Amino acid sequence: MRLALRLGLSWCICTGKAVFLDLERDRYFCLPEALDQLFLRWASGDALSSEDNARLMASGITQPGEGGPAPAAEFMPASRDLAIVDGTSLSIPDLFAAVAGQFRARRALKRRPLAQIIASLAVHQGAGTLPKDEVRLRRIARAFVTSALFMRAADQCLPRAIAAQQRCRHDGVDSALLFGVRLHPFAAHSWVQAGNAVVVGDLEVVRLYTPILVVR
Repeated sequence: MRLALRLGLSWCICTGKAVFLDLERDRYFCLPEALDQLFLRWASGDALSSEDNARLMASGITQPGEGGPAPAAEFMPASRDLAIVDGTSLSIPDLFAAVAGQFRARRALKRRPLAQIIASLAVHQGAGTLPKDEVRLRRIARAFVTSALFMRAADQCLPRAIAAQQRCRHDGVDSALLFGVRLHPFAAHSWVQAGNAVVVGDLEVVRLYTPILVVR
């Protein structure tokens, strides 16, 4: 029997261990050591016995299907932060849009499932064909940095990232919303990135995390 990764799951390898994001249930998790090694063997393309396949299915990680192992999430490593580029002017309309967008994102996260919000962002397919307008991205980054003077930014990475990605889409520029994780201790982070440049999310923080889901 052929297996595929269960719908709604994304994953990455962090410090040698598989970490999963179940978007429908809004939770991150790891597998017990033996099952983790079994999953990594399957994900690398190794042929498994019927007993091992049954163990993976019983864990809820896989389901019958022809898709085969889904690759781990990946994205270009970030090396620049557009929010700290000097000489970018602040636009009051951009600032207002950043603040309003974060209020809307916070409200949406209280009222709607995360998976539904992410699905609405992922509807905008073909992002790779959008222009890479770094001047516009710098202005968006500047507006979101300044917005922290008016509303709390600490522990608000998800609504900030959602609002920033929505703004990038509204303005028709190429970007991606990323979810990342780290272990020991476990933590998660969300940010917006365009190529190797962080738009919203703080480069020094982003470097600590491994992408587990990329939304474009």
